[in-house]
Amino acid sequence: FKCPCHGSGFRPTGVNFEGPAPRPLERARIVLADDGQILVDKARKFQFELGQWADPESFLRV
Repeated sequence: FKCPCHGSGFRPTGVNFEGPAPRPLERARIVLADDGQILVDKARKFQFELGQWADPESFLRV
C-alpha cells in the first residue's frame, strides 16, 4: 500500500518499509460473527510495536 498523502509504503501485513511513516499501521478489532458477518470495531486498536498483532482479534484468517 502506498499512502497517497505522504508517500509511505506498507507491506500487505501493514508493516512500513519506506517513510516518512515511523511505524506500522494500526489494526482494528475484526471478528467473524456467528451468522457469517465480518465485524470491525474501530474503537479497539492493535499496535505492532506493542506486540498486540498476536491477538487473534487483530486479524481474520481466510
